[in-house]
Amino acid sequence: MNMNNYYRYLHLFEKEKGGVGSTGSLVSAAHAVMMRGEPVVFIECSVTQSDVSNAYAKRHMVHEVDLKSDDAADQILSAVQQAEPGARIFVNVPGGHLDDLDRVHDLVRYVKNKYPDLMQVAVTWTMGLDAASRTTLDVLRETDIPGQLILNLPEWHGELEDYSHVDQDLLDSIRAEGGIVLDMPELEPHLYDRFRKDEIGLDVLSQARGMTFGNVAAFEMWQDKITAKLADIY
Repeated sequence: MNMNNYYRYLHLFEKEKGGVGSTGSLVSAAHAVMMRGEPVVFIECSVTQSDVSNAYAKRHMVHEVDLKSDDAADQILSAVQQAEPGARIFVNVPGGHLDDLDRVHDLVRYVKNKYPDLMQVAVTWTMGLDAASRTTLDVLRETDIPGQLILNLPEWHGELEDYSHVDQDLLDSIRAEGGIVLDMPELEPHLYDRFRKDEIGLDVLSQARGMTFGNVAAFEMWQDKITAKLADIY
């Protein structure tokens, strides 16, 4: 193994099902890292949609890994090892693959313990508004999560009180265990659509065709928010 005593940072973006804002949160966090000038690597496991691959593969390293493949966990860890020291590796995990995710967690946990200088790990769980999201999170927390837990309550679902299945006991217990509670700033839907529908990465969005002065100003305001919010998290 290429061991240089510099951590790689593995960020697993997980959720119970699609549509909760996990991919938007991932590209938001990755954009904040890019703005700092730090290297970013993507691992696209949502291979049926490939939103991240479509928007970023021409300018950034994007590994595509089918989470249902027998060697999915092996591929993810190999991508981490190949990344340069200091890189942030963002893994876009599709919903509904908990059994497959367990295999990934098992190997990540093993490698993290056996090669402690290789990587640091965080799991960002993006919460939906339904009971299933909370139930699955509770099950996840009963396992040995292979890194710090970041509970993500995206702003585009509303305020904290709109998350009816999130209570103060949950927030307190996550923080007590060394986890983080995050309300990911919302990128305005018409700008997010430029990423999702037009396949334009956020790193080049401000120069994209059709971006008016007002669009750019709104995008820059969002950039200021994520710079301040995410600096000590990703």
